[in-house]
Amino acid sequence: MNDMLLGVVVREALEAIGFQAPDMSPRVLRNTYARRLLVAGKSNEEVCRLLGLTSQRTVVRLRATIPARGEDLAVV
Repeated sequence: MNDMLLGVVVREALEAIGFQAPDMSPRVLRNTYARRLLVAGKSNEEVCRLLGLTSQRTVVRLRATIPARGEDLAVV
């Protein structure tokens, strides 16, 4: 399976469950997984290792989108 076919498969699966977003790529799945790991208390280093990232830049950016305890998620 090449990158283009994977993108089509992911987009069709997301559409099938009614998910709509500007980005309908595999990145959505990766970021969701990463956010769930962070919410579960994993460190930036652990999340980087699990995602195969060499830099913490993406994880730091994702962590910034998670509200502090007691705050509500913004509906986008």
